[in-house]
Amino acid sequence: MSDYSIDLYKISIIMFSMDTRKKSILADFMILSSALLWGGEYVVVKDVLDYLSPCWVNAFRFIAASLLMLPIFWRNFRNVSKKEVFAGFILGVFLFAGFTLQTVGLVKTTAGKSGFLTASYVVMVPFLVWLLKKEFPGFKALICAGILISGIALLSLDMGGGFNQGDLLTIIAAVSFACGIIGFDIYSKKYDPINLTILEMFTGGLLALVVAAFLEPVPNNISFGGKEILQLVYLVVFGSIVCHLLSNVALKWTNATHASILWSLESVFAMVFGILFLGEGMTLRIGIGFSLVLAAVLLTELGGKSK
Repeated sequence: MSDYSIDLYKISIIMFSMDTRKKSILADFMILSSALLWGGEYVVVKDVLDYLSPCWVNAFRFIAASLLMLPIFWRNFRNVSKKEVFAGFILGVFLFAGFTLQTVGLVKTTAGKSGFLTASYVVMVPFLVWLLKKEFPGFKALICAGILISGIALLSLDMGGGFNQGDLLTIIAAVSFACGIIGFDIYSKKYDPINLTILEMFTGGLLALVVAAFLEPVPNNISFGGKEILQLVYLVVFGSIVCHLLSNVALKWTNATHASILWSLESVFAMVFGILFLGEGMTLRIGIGFSLVLAAVLLTELGGKSK
């Protein structure tokens, strides 16, 4: 098996040889790429939920993704430690909770709205870092978080002034995603991010499978055509393997607060894809929300020039 696996030692040598600035730029590119792919995922999941229930979707995607990654990264994974297994389990619990609540919520809300509500974890991360690691995230990060929550409020609040059930579940999912980001920020500095990714997804998928077996009907009489196969391939390969690898490796070279603000672009991509492919509406309020999110990201990336 190891003859066909990726030699991460050689890759890590290249990564470690980069200077800090190059690592930071590469990490930002990886995070933005994952945000784009996750943005497209909302549209795909919205369609997949027509023939698979939420926990069966997550069980399939994460177990399949972890099993596909295992032979590819076997040379690296065969030396996994007990501490990595424990860390991967904790991260998998957050993954399971976040994606399960988000997927269930997506049944009762729009793809674009779900994307923006999920992005509220951006506001939570700096305060969790402050609480858990005793590291003040900086006034600029807090200002950016405030701008983001303003955009989210504009885009996500119902015209009647409250949240529906799907919105509420998505907000709770965002809390779990925020905890997962903080957890990976801590663990990725200690352990191998590839091993953590495999363990995280397998744990999340296994928990989803248990819940699906007890609480959801077993899928049957599903006719898989080309469209359905492509959707599931997207969820497994791009929405799970590629996104999580890019995100988790990038966290080794940046911090959780900075990364979470860049990930907020996932919500913009979700709204754009929802408008293009699902016919979801575009209004002045959505345009203002876009502007606020992009402004926060630009402030984050400008560094000292943000003044």
